[in-house]
Amino acid sequence: MKIGVFVYDFEHWKSQQGIQNLILSKNKPEVVFAAPRVELKFYRSKIRTTPKDLFLIHPKKVAEYYGIDYCVVKHNSKETVDLIKKYKLDLGIVFGARILKTYVIKAFNKGILNMHPGILPDNRGLDTIKWAIFNDLPQGVTTHLIDGEIDRGLLIEKSEINIYEDDTLLDLQIRIQNLEQKMMLSSIDLIKKNNINKFEKIKKGQYNTSMPKNIEEKLLSKFVNYKKEFSNATNS
Repeated sequence: MKIGVFVYDFEHWKSQQGIQNLILSKNKPEVVFAAPRVELKFYRSKIRTTPKDLFLIHPKKVAEYYGIDYCVVKHNSKETVDLIKKYKLDLGIVFGARILKTYVIKAFNKGILNMHPGILPDNRGLDTIKWAIFNDLPQGVTTHLIDGEIDRGLLIEKSEINIYEDDTLLDLQIRIQNLEQKMMLSSIDLIKKNNINKFEKIKKGQYNTSMPKNIEEKLLSKFVNYKKEFSNATNS
């Protein structure tokens, strides 16, 4: 199965780790589609869930080292579609991308796989770790073949992470990031073995934007009880 991956054209943990895990699992990509940096203007939550100052390598250097073609293109463009057809790609994988258009998705024989850091359909959108805490939802990952709607499409797999009473938000983030990588590989195997029409459509569920300040102010106090509730469920 021929694979192309979507990344941002800058250092990014998910891109770096994802490309290397694909190679180690003998799923070496044919090409990397790297989108130029775009400055987004929206409210960014103040409580951080991602680590700072990680040692990262630019995805171009990773691609060059492993002999993978690296193309800096706007993801939603005719140029990308032409490249998908040129490389005769079966599957796309999202490591870093904005909302991909339907015409890009349909250019792949099987579609585009996304690893979403939340349990769908109840936790679509942004700030998934925080919204899971606020709405008393489990933490985990859903893999799916995307369609034109945000965090929908065809369900491949979903799995929850363990919760412990001494967890920080960063613990949850790291655990989810690692689960995304593990499930990416198992989902590729499922896609290889099955007709994609076998997979069920993800329901509409709940879509969230970035968590607003007035709700976020209540998050850390709520997190204490959340950990007790979900760690008991994990250990029961």
